[in-house]
Amino acid sequence: MAHYNDTARIAAGAGLIDTVRDIIAGIRLSFARQRAFAKTYNELNALTDHELADIGLGRSDIMDIARGTAARI
Repeated sequence: MAHYNDTARIAAGAGLIDTVRDIIAGIRLSFARQRAFAKTYNELNALTDHELADIGLGRSDIMDIARGTAARI
């Protein structure tokens, strides 16, 4: 019976560690997405309207493109 309890405690501890790892991974992913969004948005926003038109974009497209970039991470 003691062996069962020790195993249960170890399994519970492993579950907690996995949960903490998942939380940290989620936070890292969130920050990576925020950085990708900001970088894409800032780079496209720095282009002139003529440069945007050359690549087939309008200023109104910038937000959607930045969101799409962040979502693909």
